[in-house]
Amino acid sequence: MKHSGKIILYHRTNADNARAIIDSGFKNSSGYFMNNRIWTGVWLSSIPVESEPSAEEDALLMVKLEIDGRELSRWEWSAEGRSYREWLLPANIINRCATVEMVNQLDFSAVAA
Repeated sequence: MKHSGKIILYHRTNADNARAIIDSGFKNSSGYFMNNRIWTGVWLSSIPVESEPSAEEDALLMVKLEIDGRELSRWEWSAEGRSYREWLLPANIINRCATVEMVNQLDFSAVAA
C-alpha cells in the first residue's frame, strides 16, 4: 500500500469518468452507505476491488496519495470480515495531495489515459 513515500489506493469507475477524473480531478458523490445517513466523498480502497457484474466500461484508477497516515485514518471505514480497507475521502483532499493514473487491469501496471 505504501510506495516511495506515497500511499497507493484504488478507485473503480467507468471509462468516461476515469478520463474526466484524470483531466479535472475527483468530484464528491453522495449516498446512503451502511445506514440511513447521507455520506459524501470519494471511495478509495487498499486493493483493486472487483466491479459490479453489470458494470459497463469498467476502469481502475491508481491514486498515489502524499498524506499523513493519521490524517488518512480519519476517513477509513471499517467493516467486519472484509479482506481489504476502504476510505471515503473528500475530493478536495485527494485532488490536493494525489496523482492519479489509469491502470491496465490485466497486469495492474499504470497506462496512459
